[in-house]
Amino acid sequence: MLKDYEEEILLRLYDNGLIAMRYCAVQKAADIIKWQDMAKKYDVKKSFPSVLQKLWSKGYVDLHGKSGDVVSLSRLGVSYVKGKIQKQPI
Repeated sequence: MLKDYEEEILLRLYDNGLIAMRYCAVQKAADIIKWQDMAKKYDVKKSFPSVLQKLWSKGYVDLHGKSGDVVSLSRLGVSYVKGKIQKQPI
């Protein structure tokens, strides 16, 4: 089970098109999804890279590059987001 802020990260990555081979640097992704605002909203003390590492270990994001410094949603992450979108009432 994902935490609320982890779900919101996946949704924001999806909304901004950071899927599969459309990846970007971790710090740029943090700026794109407004990580600082989200961390304050959910009172998250972890850094964005450490949260991404957890999502990567669960298979929801892919970390590319030699040191894993670029990120995108994996197939599982996209499927998760699409499932969440379909379950939301209109």
